[in-house]
Amino acid sequence: MTTSDVRAAVGRASVRLHLVGEPTRRAVRTAAATAGAVWTIVMLLRLLLGGVVGLGDDGNGDRLLCMFGVVGRHPWNAEPSAYVYPTWVPHTYYGEACGVKESGEPYYSSQMLVLGLAKKLTPLLGLPGALDLRASGILLALVFGVIIALLVALLPGPLWLRLMATAGFGLVMCDSAFASFFIAPYSEVAELVGFLLICPALLLLWRHPTSSVSGIVLTTAAVIFTMTAKTQMISVLPVAVLGLLWLPSVRRKDKELATEDGKPRQPFKQWLAVRWPALIACVLLCGVAVGFTATQPKRLNQIVWYDAVFVEMLPHSPDPVGDLQALGADLRLVTAMNSRIFDVNSAARTPYWDDYKQNVTPAKIMMHLLKHPSRLVAMGARGVQGMTRPTLHHIGSYPADSGHPPFAKERRIAVVTEIFEGFRVMPALIPLLWLGTTVLGAVLATRTWARQSARAVGGLTICVVVTLLMQFWMVVLTEGASDLHKHMIGADFLTALCIPLAALCFWLLYRREHAMAPRQPQAG
Repeated sequence: MTTSDVRAAVGRASVRLHLVGEPTRRAVRTAAATAGAVWTIVMLLRLLLGGVVGLGDDGNGDRLLCMFGVVGRHPWNAEPSAYVYPTWVPHTYYGEACGVKESGEPYYSSQMLVLGLAKKLTPLLGLPGALDLRASGILLALVFGVIIALLVALLPGPLWLRLMATAGFGLVMCDSAFASFFIAPYSEVAELVGFLLICPALLLLWRHPTSSVSGIVLTTAAVIFTMTAKTQMISVLPVAVLGLLWLPSVRRKDKELATEDGKPRQPFKQWLAVRWPALIACVLLCGVAVGFTATQPKRLNQIVWYDAVFVEMLPHSPDPVGDLQALGADLRLVTAMNSRIFDVNSAARTPYWDDYKQNVTPAKIMMHLLKHPSRLVAMGARGVQGMTRPTLHHIGSYPADSGHPPFAKERRIAVVTEIFEGFRVMPALIPLLWLGTTVLGAVLATRTWARQSARAVGGLTICVVVTLLMQFWMVVLTEGASDLHKHMIGADFLTALCIPLAALCFWLLYRREHAMAPRQPQAG
């Protein structure tokens, strides 16, 4: 091949992926399907090639999987959290053995949908036991590929830009901090997949000046799946409602927005008239949120608020006795500081516990914290510091027969993990990342010269930051220092998504032709 032939080939390739060229629908569909398939394979390889990797059971896995009549298969003297034991065998539970510890209340999560399918898929794949977590990992990898394909199809700009942006999303999900949850007995993976699914859902919702029915349906489904993953995921509800109501849902002509005598309707009535499909979706979301909260175990709620006081508030307080007095609790409970509700020195094992439950309510705890802004700042600082450690070192990633030591962690793909660990030198970089991402998203969302799909990227970016902030404070104000690194995994994931989103917003602002609507050929 001569030099001229090479130049001609490069020229043809540049035409296909021209910086300002608008790809055809066929090209977009082909690229989306290819990207989805590639990232599905990447996820499967990083989970299964060279031996399975995932997360061991730290004691919270039974409450989710026991609902399927299975129990983890491992030696009786083994430590389930030290190694990954993906196979679960049939088992009959009696009394309070299944569910939340001590109370036996059932624990519900949208992850049960995935596990139910995985149980049916386990024998079809030739996997051992009644339910093998490798089956759920395969299912989630397929869902991950579909989400990547949707992102390629819905993002604005030329194909190379779409593929580069979705590569950022793919690297985030494939990182060892998040992908390990794909083969794990926890509900956090539904939270992560749900967050990622909301991204293309909002892009579809805001793709045109009027919200489409398909966008409303996909957004509602994605939010319900995310919101019902864990109780803390209720934090996504306000952002979802705002997103659904941001644009009109139906087109109405001027005469349809007028009363019978020809006068224009009141602005609020006009606003309602063009948003009734989204309003129905919002009512559905609120109903699901209330119902899901009501079905959650009361014992689990007690654990959360116990940790908020005895694990987070009192150990970091300059005056623990004064805090107990302000909350209306018996001052002798200060001896239970730094204890968990199941510990021997737990406040729940004292004769003052009944009075504590009557006097100390979640509302009183929140009001007490709001009266001390400096305490909130300190809690936020500890939360940001915890985000710099996304790796769960108290849970192993490898099977017992892998040759790795107990609690060994895998780092097959660890780009995000390396970045977050680099933030330990200066944790303030994380809030700066939030701020910079918000500014870039807001600027892009308000550019009148940008097409609607480009402005949708800006709106999505803002929603991601707002959601992660609400999730961050939901964790900090409730469970706080109790297993902070695991509970903060959702905020870590959304913070990681800020990196590709901020880069995409910057590029669309820097190269306007990628964000502007393609020019239509003029007649004549």
